[in-house]
Amino acid sequence: MNYTQLVANIQNFLEDDSAELSASIDQIIAQAEEMIYQRLPNLPCFRHSLSLNFVAGQQDYTIPDARMIRQVARLQGPLLPGGSGYFYLDHRIDSYLRDYWPDPSATGTPPKYYSTKTATTGGTTITVAPTPSGNFTVEVDYIAPETGLSSGNANTWIGDNAENVLLAACLYEASAFLKAGETLSLYKTQFDEAVQLFVQEMQRDYAAEYNGGL
Repeated sequence: MNYTQLVANIQNFLEDDSAELSASIDQIIAQAEEMIYQRLPNLPCFRHSLSLNFVAGQQDYTIPDARMIRQVARLQGPLLPGGSGYFYLDHRIDSYLRDYWPDPSATGTPPKYYSTKTATTGGTTITVAPTPSGNFTVEVDYIAPETGLSSGNANTWIGDNAENVLLAACLYEASAFLKAGETLSLYKTQFDEAVQLFVQEMQRDYAAEYNGGL
């Protein structure tokens, strides 16, 4: 379902083509997409990876656009057999890192831990410990919303692959906007059911048939 189709469906399902609704449809879609992200953050379209370098003496690193950090892996670290591969850092709370490595200016072995420090509109900042004593290539897997539907972005992964979830979310948000109590409950129920069905689909997608017995 592309942007034009979604706008038409919202108006047709609610039987409302008023200027008031038309002027607010982009905001309604954006709120619906945010609700989908919050309910289904593990959808493939929200998963991203970024390669960056840990620099000697630097403890904090910002991951642009990241809303949640899934995992941090150091590549080709000297602690790995043969000097290559992945070494996954353990996630800890920031107070644990401060207790474990109280002097951030002191450098040590390659980092073993990371914590989420801050989050801003520019992304999420992580802290690593020990503070790197050298430069290391790192891969960060993180979660972030996809670019939403708009007149300038006609298609999204959700629009193409989760039409029922997107439409139900938009009709729910539009019903709230219109203060239409008779449809608000209906579309909330439809949205909840659509989310549960998609959760089941994602569980099948991320599970191995051999091990899961699917």
